[in-house]
Amino acid sequence: MGHDELPVQSFTHIINIGDSVRDPLLILDTNLRVISANRAFYKTFQVTAEETEMKLLVELGNGHWNIPELIDLLNNILLEHNSFDDFEVAINFPQIGPRVMLINARESFEADGRAALLVVAIEDITERVRAREALIISETRYRRLFEAARDGILILDSEHGKITDANPFMTELLGYSHKELLGKELWEIGLLKDETASRDAFQQLKENGYIRYEDLPLESEGANQREVEFVSNIYQEGNGSVIQCNIRDITERKLLEAKTAADQEQDKKIAADLQRTMLFRPNEDAFSGLLVHTIYSTASDEALVGGDFWDTFAFDRGHVALVCGDVMGHGLHSAVFTTELKHTLRAYVREHEHPSRILHQMNEYISQSNRLFLEGVNTEGDDTPVCLSLAVINRQTGAGFLAVAAMECPLLVRASGAIDVLKASGQPLGMNMQPKPTYNHVEFQLGAGDTLVMMTDGITEARYGKDFLGDDGVRELAVKHCGETLQSMGEAILQGALDFAHGELRDDTWLVLVRKD
Repeated sequence: MGHDELPVQSFTHIINIGDSVRDPLLILDTNLRVISANRAFYKTFQVTAEETEMKLLVELGNGHWNIPELIDLLNNILLEHNSFDDFEVAINFPQIGPRVMLINARESFEADGRAALLVVAIEDITERVRAREALIISETRYRRLFEAARDGILILDSEHGKITDANPFMTELLGYSHKELLGKELWEIGLLKDETASRDAFQQLKENGYIRYEDLPLESEGANQREVEFVSNIYQEGNGSVIQCNIRDITERKLLEAKTAADQEQDKKIAADLQRTMLFRPNEDAFSGLLVHTIYSTASDEALVGGDFWDTFAFDRGHVALVCGDVMGHGLHSAVFTTELKHTLRAYVREHEHPSRILHQMNEYISQSNRLFLEGVNTEGDDTPVCLSLAVINRQTGAGFLAVAAMECPLLVRASGAIDVLKASGQPLGMNMQPKPTYNHVEFQLGAGDTLVMMTDGITEARYGKDFLGDDGVRELAVKHCGETLQSMGEAILQGALDFAHGELRDDTWLVLVRKD
């Protein structure tokens, strides 16, 4: 309702007008007694005319309209001949529950100028108030997050790109006060290189709505140089748009990454030194009566430093041990573990005569080490199984014994082109299982020109699509090239596997070849 006086009108005319409006309307006499109400009043408050008309306002319902401040305002209209607008009151109604009402009231005069009626208009603003309160809560929550965030936040106007707000962490990060930041562009506070870069970024943001810099140097007069991650978005706010910039200080992370990279590089150097000791290649004729050649091919650069190894060594006046091992993993940890295995194996070879007994002892040793590591008793250790093949050969006679722990069965290629598969069997080393695994050994005899081929599964598992080279493919390659020198034979087997796989082996590949001279 407006503040101007209503024109002189009859009671009936007021009621007719009231029934045409959607908000509740009450007509009161000078005693604040209800003369009538419009349809919207009855519908809104779920009451009848009998419950309402000719009742004092304070008597309506359960007295929920008996509000002292409202009664004073209505009486004041009668005394001062004025009006009031936008009186807001919360009432818990029996029929419709708690609601918030906005009340306006004024006088309607008789022809002789006497106040005859009070017209009271009531508007239900409950949803509006709830929305207002929700907005206040949301704004308060946002402001708290804005001020408590440990990322820098800048708000810029979208027209000129000047700072309109900044959170406390931004002032901490830059060394500027909040007042000093306001009105500046990004390049002026050291976030972008110069004004041109700032303008370019601003234009890109306006075109795409988003920009991101993963690693941005931050320089300002008020702070040391920092490394930051910068993300900026443009979004709607009311009828306009604003820009929000989130700046995360990643200086410590970058320092940690640099230190980690340096540590990893140092570990890699140490592991490479260890690997060189494990991959020592003896001269082909180092052992009288036998020729030995080793070949190693990696599936990736990372695998150059890893847990795979071979070993060839004489351990008494007449015997040579040949080892081909595969330990899961790469890096310093695997290299250290593999070095330990290599030297432990050498000790057991010198202590025991047969490869099967040696592998049994190695399994006991690795299983115990793994168990103590997993129990936290030892800080150094591993929990991965080890695959290994071990051959012991008499240099003079060519008589040999072979045992394997989950490795590919070695091939005995005769000088004539015939081939035998040395089928020894055994579980991987280091598996704590009951009953304990057993390892058998097979005997073989190397004649003049015969070749023993020991390998990892990187050869047999060479694949192209769904097809594998397999045992048959390796045997064909070995027989095809058995008449060549030991080095040429080994290289031909490896090249054949590469050709089958179209130049890409998916696993590290080892070959140890021994020929009776």
